[in-house]
Amino acid sequence: MIDHPRENKQLPVAVRATAALGIRRLSRRSFRYFRYALRYSDGRELYEVGAIEFDKLLQGHRYPADTKCVRDGAEQHCPHTGDGSWVDYPYGMPLATPRAN
Repeated sequence: MIDHPRENKQLPVAVRATAALGIRRLSRRSFRYFRYALRYSDGRELYEVGAIEFDKLLQGHRYPADTKCVRDGAEQHCPHTGDGSWVDYPYGMPLATPRAN
């Protein structure tokens, strides 16, 4: 029996992308790359997750469409450089942020 991604405790409930700029060594051209932060249902958070580790932690081999939606959503809601907003798993939609009173 295959468990649904929402019921799998090993998968995160929210993801955030952080964008940074790098410079290629040979061509000296700048490029944009992403690092990710993952939040789990038990309150744990992982920071500075690279693209390959991101795919492993979100089980991209089992849920490729969910992983792509979350990655695209996190990158879409990220500024040119810096931290983006949290998006939910598996839809990649931004989470509502609480208002400061």
